[in-house]
Amino acid sequence: MIARIRRHLIDDDEAPGETEIAAYTEVKAFLRKQAENGGFPARAPERALGGARFSACLATLRALDRLADFGLSVATPAVATTAEVLLDSQRKDGAIADLALGATRQARAREPAPHFHGWAVAALSRVGLDGDSRVTAAFQYLLHHRQADGGWAWRGVRADSPARPSSHLATGMALRAFAASPAHRVSREARRAAELLATRFMQPDRYPDRRAAAYWETLSEPRFYTDLLDALDSVTAVGLGKENAGVRIAEAYLRSRQDADGLWYPGPARPDAPPKERDAARWLTVRMLSVLRRVN
Repeated sequence: MIARIRRHLIDDDEAPGETEIAAYTEVKAFLRKQAENGGFPARAPERALGGARFSACLATLRALDRLADFGLSVATPAVATTAEVLLDSQRKDGAIADLALGATRQARAREPAPHFHGWAVAALSRVGLDGDSRVTAAFQYLLHHRQADGGWAWRGVRADSPARPSSHLATGMALRAFAASPAHRVSREARRAAELLATRFMQPDRYPDRRAAAYWETLSEPRFYTDLLDALDSVTAVGLGKENAGVRIAEAYLRSRQDADGLWYPGPARPDAPPKERDAARWLTVRMLSVLRRVN
């Protein structure tokens, strides 16, 4: 965490490099969970969402995103192996097939869920594979499956046509891919999706998944579904600033969530957070400060 603070908050040119970070006790403990094939074992939250192939792929995706949080890239062999596991099921059209889900856990899986596919593309870009031809194909899959309004919905499961409105859950997670990619974050498609998402801040989703507006306020650490911090991170990385009303609304709300001890805590807003959450709060606070710094 200290290395991340030095890199992202105080622009320290002498912040620890990747080799030093890989030797940290926290990082080595995390990598001990890695299986021989390079993947990471699914836990109850992943298994609750889908079958064995999906849950294993999602667990590996979450691990890759966390390794990027630590400051590691594919220059570290363990990270490169994890990325290859994530790409192992990629189809010719760029879709990561193991991220396919049905309407329920028991239903037949159809197309990859665009929100999880977008998150996977973001994680791959974050660890240095933005220019890889397979990641380029994965971006093309995302672009091909947009809704007419410029966002994303779970086509074939939640939405039956590209004319249907996008979901802010799916759009927020798909937009992570563009926010993480220097090559794609300046695209017109990314800007259009960001502007659309910013109009949805603090509003109910159009689809059953996390429909309640209160889900915007449930901050995740590590990140998972779209919440207000995650969405503000993506739309500002793509180029939206304080000229945008949604950005101003999000910033004001997130500032109001700061605890009296100076930290931001995960979960819904509440006056008292358990002490055991302080480590997660520190990680969340680093993300929060990085985003607020960009906004300002």
